[in-house]
Amino acid sequence: MAVVAGYDIDELVRDFRVNGFVVFEAFIAHEKIDHILQCWAPVRDADIENQGEFPGRGRVRYNVRVPFRAPFVDEEIFEHPALVAFLEAELGEEYVFSHFDSNVPLKGSGYQRWHRDGRASLFPGIRTPAHDIGVKFPLCDTNEENGSFEVLPASQYVHADDLPQDLNSVFGDGPEVNGPFHPVRLNLKKGSLWVQDGRAIHRGTPNRSEQPRDELCMGISRPWTVSNWQIENTEPHFSKTLWDSLSDHARQVLRWQRVKDD
Repeated sequence: MAVVAGYDIDELVRDFRVNGFVVFEAFIAHEKIDHILQCWAPVRDADIENQGEFPGRGRVRYNVRVPFRAPFVDEEIFEHPALVAFLEAELGEEYVFSHFDSNVPLKGSGYQRWHRDGRASLFPGIRTPAHDIGVKFPLCDTNEENGSFEVLPASQYVHADDLPQDLNSVFGDGPEVNGPFHPVRLNLKKGSLWVQDGRAIHRGTPNRSEQPRDELCMGISRPWTVSNWQIENTEPHFSKTLWDSLSDHARQVLRWQRVKDD
Protein backbone atom coordinates (compact mmCIF):
# COMPACT_ATOMS: atom_id res chain seq x y z
CA MET A 1 0.00 0.00 0.00
CA ALA A 2 1.35 3.40 -0.96
CA VAL A 3 1.72 6.38 1.32
CA VAL A 4 -1.71 7.97 1.85
CA ALA A 5 -1.96 11.70 2.61
CA GLY A 6 1.60 11.68 3.91
CA TYR A 7 1.24 8.62 6.19
CA ASP A 8 2.90 5.26 5.50
CA ILE A 9 -0.04 2.93 6.07
CA ASP A 10 1.96 -0.30 5.87
CA GLU A 11 4.32 0.95 8.57
CA LEU A 12 1.46 2.12 10.78
CA VAL A 13 -0.39 -1.18 10.43
CA ARG A 14 2.79 -3.13 11.19
CA ASP A 15 3.52 -1.10 14.32
CA PHE A 16 -0.10 -1.38 15.46
CA ARG A 17 -0.13 -5.15 15.07
CA VAL A 18 3.07 -5.49 17.07
CA ASN A 19 2.45 -2.94 19.83
CA GLY A 20 -1.34 -2.73 20.02
CA PHE A 21 -1.32 1.03 19.42
CA VAL A 22 0.05 3.57 16.98
CA VAL A 23 0.20 7.39 16.76
CA PHE A 24 -0.70 9.59 13.78
CA GLU A 25 1.34 12.71 14.42
CA ALA A 26 0.10 16.19 13.40
CA PHE A 27 -3.24 14.79 12.26
CA ILE A 28 -5.74 17.51 13.23
CA ALA A 29 -5.26 21.27 12.81
CA HIS A 30 -4.89 23.16 16.09
CA GLU A 31 -7.68 25.54 15.10
CA LYS A 32 -10.07 22.61 14.75
CA ILE A 33 -9.01 21.15 18.09
CA ASP A 34 -9.54 24.52 19.78
CA HIS A 35 -13.04 24.83 18.29
CA ILE A 36 -13.96 21.31 19.38
CA LEU A 37 -12.73 22.04 22.91
CA GLN A 38 -14.72 25.26 23.07
CA CYS A 39 -17.91 23.38 22.16
CA TRP A 40 -17.01 20.36 24.30
CA ALA A 41 -16.34 22.18 27.59
CA PRO A 42 -20.01 22.92 28.48
CA VAL A 43 -21.07 19.36 27.54
CA ARG A 44 -18.27 17.94 29.70
CA ASP A 45 -18.89 20.25 32.65
CA ALA A 46 -22.63 19.52 32.78
CA ASP A 47 -22.08 15.77 32.80
CA ILE A 48 -19.29 15.98 35.38
CA GLU A 49 -21.64 17.87 37.69
CA ASN A 50 -24.23 15.11 37.28
CA GLN A 51 -21.71 12.32 37.91
CA GLY A 52 -20.27 13.85 41.07
CA GLU A 53 -16.80 13.48 42.59
CA PHE A 54 -16.60 9.67 42.47
CA PRO A 55 -17.64 8.33 39.05
CA GLY A 56 -17.04 4.73 38.06
CA ARG A 57 -13.48 5.24 36.81
CA GLY A 58 -12.15 6.65 40.07
CA ARG A 59 -12.16 9.97 41.88
CA VAL A 60 -12.57 12.91 39.43
CA ARG A 61 -11.84 10.70 36.40
CA TYR A 62 -14.72 10.89 33.97
CA ASN A 63 -16.17 9.14 30.96
CA VAL A 64 -18.52 11.62 29.29
CA ARG A 65 -20.44 10.48 26.20
CA VAL A 66 -19.73 12.66 23.19
CA PRO A 67 -22.85 13.80 21.29
CA PHE A 68 -23.12 12.68 17.68
CA ARG A 69 -23.28 16.21 16.34
CA ALA A 70 -21.04 18.87 14.87
CA PRO A 71 -18.27 19.78 15.55
CA PHE A 72 -17.51 16.42 17.22
CA VAL A 73 -18.63 14.33 14.23
CA ASP A 74 -16.17 15.70 11.68
CA GLU A 75 -15.48 14.04 8.34
CA GLU A 76 -12.06 15.69 8.18
CA ILE A 77 -11.13 13.53 11.17
CA PHE A 78 -12.91 10.16 10.97
CA GLU A 79 -12.96 10.16 7.14
CA HIS A 80 -9.36 11.31 6.72
CA PRO A 81 -8.05 9.17 3.85
CA ALA A 82 -5.06 7.91 5.86
CA LEU A 83 -7.26 6.83 8.76
CA VAL A 84 -9.76 5.18 6.41
CA ALA A 85 -6.94 3.27 4.68
CA PHE A 86 -5.57 2.15 8.06
CA LEU A 87 -8.96 1.03 9.40
CA GLU A 88 -9.82 -0.85 6.21
CA ALA A 89 -6.47 -2.64 6.37
CA GLU A 90 -7.00 -3.59 10.00
CA LEU A 91 -10.77 -4.15 10.28
CA GLY A 92 -11.95 -4.64 6.70
CA GLU A 93 -14.02 -2.35 4.52
CA GLU A 94 -17.26 -2.91 6.48
CA TYR A 95 -16.02 -1.41 9.75
CA VAL A 96 -18.46 0.67 11.76
CA PHE A 97 -18.22 3.73 14.04
CA SER A 98 -20.16 2.37 17.02
CA HIS A 99 -19.86 4.75 19.99
CA PHE A 100 -18.27 8.02 21.05
CA ASP A 101 -16.73 8.44 24.51
CA SER A 102 -14.15 10.56 26.30
CA ASN A 103 -11.43 10.26 28.93
CA VAL A 104 -11.33 13.26 31.27
CA PRO A 105 -9.19 13.18 34.42
CA LEU A 106 -9.28 16.34 36.55
CA LYS A 107 -6.78 17.59 39.08
CA GLY A 108 -6.69 15.12 41.97
CA SER A 109 -7.23 11.99 39.89
CA GLY A 110 -4.95 9.05 40.63
CA TYR A 111 -3.60 6.07 38.76
CA GLN A 112 -6.16 3.84 37.13
CA ARG A 113 -5.87 0.13 37.59
CA TRP A 114 -4.32 -1.65 34.64
CA HIS A 115 -7.16 -2.71 32.36
CA ARG A 116 -8.36 -3.39 28.84
CA ASP A 117 -11.21 -1.73 26.97
CA GLY A 118 -13.60 -4.62 26.39
CA ARG A 119 -13.01 -8.34 25.99
CA ALA A 120 -9.52 -9.79 26.16
CA SER A 121 -10.42 -12.49 23.63
CA LEU A 122 -13.42 -13.42 21.53
CA PHE A 123 -12.81 -17.16 21.51
CA PRO A 124 -11.18 -19.24 24.27
CA GLY A 125 -7.68 -20.29 23.35
CA ILE A 126 -7.63 -18.48 20.01
CA ARG A 127 -5.65 -15.31 19.30
CA THR A 128 -7.34 -13.11 16.72
CA PRO A 129 -6.60 -9.85 14.91
CA ALA A 130 -8.03 -6.65 16.38
CA HIS A 131 -11.82 -6.44 16.45
CA ASP A 132 -12.59 -3.32 18.54
CA ILE A 133 -10.40 -0.23 18.18
CA GLY A 134 -10.35 3.12 19.96
CA VAL A 135 -9.50 6.07 17.71
CA LYS A 136 -8.53 8.78 20.19
CA PHE A 137 -7.45 12.40 20.02
CA PRO A 138 -6.56 14.63 22.97
CA LEU A 139 -7.70 18.25 22.99
CA CYS A 140 -4.40 19.42 24.49
CA ASP A 141 -0.79 18.31 24.84
CA THR A 142 -0.59 15.29 27.17
CA ASN A 143 2.31 14.68 29.55
CA GLU A 144 3.33 13.50 33.02
CA GLU A 145 1.81 16.62 34.55
CA ASN A 146 -1.73 16.26 33.20
CA GLY A 147 -2.08 12.49 33.14
CA SER A 148 -1.04 10.96 29.82
CA PHE A 149 -1.75 7.27 29.19
CA GLU A 150 0.57 4.34 29.77
CA VAL A 151 0.28 1.29 27.49
CA LEU A 152 1.94 -2.12 27.77
CA PRO A 153 3.14 -2.93 24.22
CA ALA A 154 2.04 -6.22 22.62
CA SER A 155 -0.29 -7.05 25.52
CA GLN A 156 -3.27 -7.32 23.13
CA TYR A 157 -2.41 -10.94 22.40
CA VAL A 158 -2.26 -12.10 26.03
CA HIS A 159 -5.37 -14.12 26.87
CA ALA A 160 -7.42 -13.38 29.94
CA ASP A 161 -6.77 -16.97 31.09
CA ASP A 162 -3.03 -16.23 31.18
CA LEU A 163 -3.41 -13.48 33.79
CA PRO A 164 -5.19 -13.06 37.12
CA GLN A 165 -8.23 -10.82 37.20
CA ASP A 166 -6.25 -8.29 39.27
CA LEU A 167 -3.80 -7.00 36.65
CA ASN A 168 -2.16 -4.70 39.20
CA SER A 169 -0.89 -7.79 41.00
CA VAL A 170 1.18 -8.54 37.90
CA PHE A 171 2.16 -5.13 36.58
CA GLY A 172 2.32 -3.02 39.74
CA ASP A 173 0.38 -0.34 41.60
CA GLY A 174 0.62 3.42 41.23
CA PRO A 175 4.04 4.75 40.22
CA GLU A 176 5.67 1.36 40.87
CA VAL A 177 5.83 -0.83 37.76
CA ASN A 178 7.09 -4.37 38.22
CA GLY A 179 10.59 -4.96 36.89
CA PRO A 180 10.03 -7.17 33.80
CA PHE A 181 7.42 -4.81 32.29
CA HIS A 182 8.07 -1.61 30.39
CA PRO A 183 4.98 0.48 29.62
CA VAL A 184 5.15 3.26 27.06
CA ARG A 185 4.07 6.70 28.21
CA LEU A 186 2.05 8.40 25.46
CA ASN A 187 3.02 12.05 25.77
CA LEU A 188 1.21 13.42 22.73
CA LYS A 189 1.20 16.79 21.03
CA LYS A 190 -2.11 18.54 20.49
CA GLY A 191 -3.32 17.56 17.02
CA SER A 192 -2.05 13.98 17.29
CA LEU A 193 -4.42 11.03 17.01
CA TRP A 194 -3.70 7.58 18.36
CA VAL A 195 -5.30 4.24 17.63
CA GLN A 196 -5.48 1.53 20.30
CA ASP A 197 -6.44 -2.13 20.11
CA GLY A 198 -9.07 -2.39 22.85
CA ARG A 199 -7.33 -5.51 24.20
CA ALA A 200 -4.04 -3.70 24.89
CA ILE A 201 -3.47 -3.30 28.63
CA HIS A 202 -3.19 0.33 29.69
CA ARG A 203 -4.05 2.85 32.40
CA GLY A 204 -4.59 6.53 32.99
CA THR A 205 -2.18 8.40 35.26
CA PRO A 206 -2.69 11.27 37.74
CA ASN A 207 -3.60 14.72 36.48
CA ARG A 208 -1.70 17.19 38.64
CA SER A 209 -2.38 20.21 36.44
CA GLU A 210 -5.09 22.82 36.91
CA GLN A 211 -6.93 21.91 33.69
CA PRO A 212 -8.90 18.83 32.56
CA ARG A 213 -7.00 16.48 30.27
CA ASP A 214 -9.69 15.94 27.65
CA GLU A 215 -9.49 13.15 25.09
CA LEU A 216 -12.28 12.09 22.72
CA CYS A 217 -12.51 8.44 21.70
CA MET A 218 -14.33 7.08 18.64
CA GLY A 219 -15.19 3.40 19.02
CA ILE A 220 -14.55 1.61 15.71
CA SER A 221 -15.40 -2.08 15.31
CA ARG A 222 -15.81 -4.97 12.97
CA PRO A 223 -19.55 -5.03 12.20
CA TRP A 224 -20.23 -8.38 13.87
CA THR A 225 -18.93 -7.28 17.29
CA VAL A 226 -21.32 -4.33 17.77
CA SER A 227 -24.15 -4.84 20.26
CA ASN A 228 -27.63 -5.19 18.73
CA TRP A 229 -29.00 -3.57 21.88
CA GLN A 230 -27.26 -0.33 20.95
CA ILE A 231 -28.99 -0.36 17.57
CA GLU A 232 -32.46 -1.55 18.54
CA ASN A 233 -33.08 -0.15 22.02
CA THR A 234 -31.66 3.37 22.10
CA GLU A 235 -33.40 6.61 21.27
CA PRO A 236 -32.70 8.27 17.90
CA HIS A 237 -29.87 10.72 18.51
CA PHE A 238 -28.19 11.63 15.20
CA SER A 239 -29.28 14.84 13.46
CA LYS A 240 -30.91 14.22 10.06
CA THR A 241 -29.44 17.46 8.77
CA LEU A 242 -25.95 16.29 9.71
CA TRP A 243 -26.65 12.83 8.32
CA ASP A 244 -27.77 14.24 4.98
CA SER A 245 -24.60 16.36 4.77
CA LEU A 246 -22.26 13.36 5.05
CA SER A 247 -20.56 11.51 2.22
CA ASP A 248 -21.79 8.06 1.21
CA HIS A 249 -18.79 6.44 2.89
CA ALA A 250 -19.28 8.41 6.11
CA ARG A 251 -22.90 7.26 6.25
CA GLN A 252 -21.75 3.68 5.73
CA VAL A 253 -19.30 3.98 8.62
CA LEU A 254 -22.01 5.53 10.83
CA ARG A 255 -24.79 3.28 9.50
CA TRP A 256 -25.81 1.89 12.90
CA GLN A 257 -26.47 5.29 14.46
CA ARG A 258 -30.11 6.17 14.94
CA VAL A 259 -31.16 9.23 12.94
CA LYS A 260 -33.79 11.57 14.40
CA ASP A 261 -35.88 14.32 12.85
CA ASP A 262 -34.40 17.75 13.53
